[in-house]
Amino acid sequence: MAGKMKEFQKVIVDDSDWKDTISGEHVFIEAHRTWTGPCECVKPMLYRIALDKEDIKFCTADLDKITFLKDAALKDHKDKVKPIFMYYRKSVLKKQIEGVNAPEIQKLLDNI
Repeated sequence: MAGKMKEFQKVIVDDSDWKDTISGEHVFIEAHRTWTGPCECVKPMLYRIALDKEDIKFCTADLDKITFLKDAALKDHKDKVKPIFMYYRKSVLKKQIEGVNAPEIQKLLDNI
């Protein structure tokens, strides 16, 4: 029986936390809806990558709780269920992937 996966994703809780977090060197964020929660199907892949890429900060953020996400950046995503994966470097959005596209996520993270 497999052991429980160690928690590796920081939960971004509010706007202040969002600004502080995205200012990091390499930040990979999964944005999800309150009622869906983080995507469990990509978590094992992200966990394996996190073990090898300690310089990347892995996070989750609730689209409904972060004003920047809710009002500006993802307003076109308002009624969608798919998670959005974002890569930030020093507060600049470098890449955004809509939906669970494991090969694209893997490629992005491999190249950081």
